[in-house]
Amino acid sequence: MQLDYKKINFDTKWIQNGSKSIIYTESINSTLSIALDKEHQINHQGKVVITDNQTSGKGTHGKQWISTPYKDLTFSIILGSNINFGQQLVDECCLAMVQVLSSYNIKARVKHPNDIYINNKKIVGILLSNIQSSGLKNKIYQALSIGMNVNSAIDIKTIDVGAKVSSTSVLLELGKEVDREALLKLIIENIDSAIQKLVYL
Repeated sequence: MQLDYKKINFDTKWIQNGSKSIIYTESINSTLSIALDKEHQINHQGKVVITDNQTSGKGTHGKQWISTPYKDLTFSIILGSNINFGQQLVDECCLAMVQVLSSYNIKARVKHPNDIYINNKKIVGILLSNIQSSGLKNKIYQALSIGMNVNSAIDIKTIDVGAKVSSTSVLLELGKEVDREALLKLIIENIDSAIQKLVYL
C-alpha cells in the first residue's frame, strides 16, 4: 500500500515540520538523486525525500540497498551546507534508531560504523553523503539516508548471492505488520533530536 505521507505531521525543530515537510515520489532510482540536487539543497534544507519504490538504493562502499516496494522505508534528509556533519551524526542517528526499535520492544545494536543489527541480521542502514559545489564558495552539500526493513518478509541473502549477512525486518521480528506512517514519524522525530545535539551545541 502506498505511504499515506500527507497525514504525517512531524513534531520537529531542525527537520521541517508540517504537511509540506515531505518530498514524495512513488518510484525513483535513489532518494539521494533529489536530496543531493543543488537546487533542493539550497531551497529545501530540512525536508525529507521519501519513496515507496527505490530501484537503486545506495549503501556503504558503493553497495546497493535492496528494499521491498510499498513495504519498507527508504528516505533521505536534506542537510544543506550550513553545517559540515561527520561520523558523529551517523553515530547519533544509529543510537536514535536503536531507541526507535526499542519502542516496538525490539532489542537492536549498532554495528559500527553505520548499521543496525538484531542478533546477526541487518535491519537498518544509515548513509551520510555529500557533494562539493564548484565555484568560489566551494560549499559541501550533505544528505542523510536511511533504509529500514519494515514490513518485508525476505532475507536479503535469498535474493542477493553476494550479500555477506542476512537481513531481518520489523515484521519478521514481531510477527505482524506495523503502520509505516507512525514508524516514520517516530524515526524522523528521533533523528531530529540527534541532529539538534550537534546543531545547538
